[in-house]
Amino acid sequence: MELSGNIKKRLVAIVLSLSIIFSAFFAADITAYAREYKSKNNSFTVTTLDLKRPTLLKKGSGFKIKGKLKGNNKIMKLEFSIYDRNQFSDDISVERFPEKYSVNLKNYIKSNWFSSLPSGEKTLKITAYNKKGETVRINLNFTVLGKAKEPRHITNKCKVYANTKNAKNVLDKSDDSYWRSGKLTVELPDNKTADGVYIKWFYASNTYTLKSYDEEGKVLDEYDNKNTHVLLNNYYKLSKNAKKIVIRLKNKRKGQGIATLRVYEENKVGISVQKWKVSKRDECDLMVISAHRDDELLFFGGTIPYYTKVRKKNVCVVYMSGSGRERHREALDGLWSMGCTVAPIFMNFEAGYHNGISGTLNSWGGEQHVISRLVEQIRKYKPKVIVTHDINGEYGHPTHRTVPYVVINAVKAAGDKSKYKSSCNEYGICKVKKLYLHMYSKHTVNMSAYSKSAKELDYKTPFSMACVGFDKHYSQHNGWSMHSKAVKKYPSYKYGLYYTRVGYDKKKNDFFENIKNS
Repeated sequence: MELSGNIKKRLVAIVLSLSIIFSAFFAADITAYAREYKSKNNSFTVTTLDLKRPTLLKKGSGFKIKGKLKGNNKIMKLEFSIYDRNQFSDDISVERFPEKYSVNLKNYIKSNWFSSLPSGEKTLKITAYNKKGETVRINLNFTVLGKAKEPRHITNKCKVYANTKNAKNVLDKSDDSYWRSGKLTVELPDNKTADGVYIKWFYASNTYTLKSYDEEGKVLDEYDNKNTHVLLNNYYKLSKNAKKIVIRLKNKRKGQGIATLRVYEENKVGISVQKWKVSKRDECDLMVISAHRDDELLFFGGTIPYYTKVRKKNVCVVYMSGSGRERHREALDGLWSMGCTVAPIFMNFEAGYHNGISGTLNSWGGEQHVISRLVEQIRKYKPKVIVTHDINGEYGHPTHRTVPYVVINAVKAAGDKSKYKSSCNEYGICKVKKLYLHMYSKHTVNMSAYSKSAKELDYKTPFSMACVGFDKHYSQHNGWSMHSKAVKKYPSYKYGLYYTRVGYDKKKNDFFENIKNS
């Protein structure tokens, strides 16, 4: 039947509770509005009512879809499929033939259809057909936690050879083996158009050139270590006519080289393939300064996904300590999975449990050295707002205590042209507008938005997205959890305004309150 205008208006105003079956945590407070979906020519419409579907699942969990679909024509056929956004294929696909205007989904879906899904980024696709064969597609994205398959690639369709040994290490799935130096040639398949090359470096410091050529030998693309910001994971975009890639490595030290190399096809680059952007000078809105590579999630919760995706801010993440490859790669994977595309800053100070603040600073090269390096980053990127650790170091970890001590001093020094003149001469001063400390007891702020679903996050909450990010920190799963009592003692939504140049907050629910154009 045709829905009246008044009924449509009521439907748009309905707030639907989207809950995941099974775990208490995964039945989070997630809401979205009713929606009308249309065919390409707009003649066939389907409206969702009381739709319940997944947003986040534990590995091995199943789910049920509940709710109703109402069409302006009879819904003759329904297709249900789970699409893997990294494999570009369906995990499962089934059909049903209701031949009704109104379809109660629970009558057409068996609960075991979607049990034990493999990990990764998924899309639940519901396709409705009318009698004329017109279709309406409903796409609902969700995540299954756990280690997912490597994104689909076409490297196995390429011819890869080198003038030195161990080039096979770039083709395996291990990040612990590598090819160090020499000339590596990749001949691209004739029947495929390559989008780009994804390189996971063994360590980020490498001397290299990467060039692509067309079939006549003309150079199309050129990259090298002097003009490319090199992380452990780098994506190199290729021109459409590229037929061959030549990589020359001139590394001399052990540990330098390519761990894995993958070629991706045009229009089939998986969502987890990382294409990092380098933060430009003077363009940082929010700088999140984390002691370790996972604290930005455990203790700052939904901060990064909320301000990156929901508020559309330029967020710069700074990791103060740690230099290991595994933790470095986990940090990149975690940030990328939350939608953060700006390359983080790794300060690489020594990790460890040192003797208090003074012991930590001594191990990092001395107080003035540490502060000067952080002042340089603040002056370079000029953040409006900085967020960092509890002044007491949450549970008292010396590195956690040291970071706010350094940040407080660096914020003051960054705005003083008489301090650390080298970075002042290069970048100028930076007068940070606001500094927030986790759990600071004065001028408190409660970030309630972290527990509210957002369409920009596929109706996950910012905190749920932080859980997706922490899921990538596999090395830390034995001792830490986003839901452990040890972490919940230090709520990731509680902060205090330690320093301000724009006045104190009144609403107390936004780091950018009182900042113009926020």
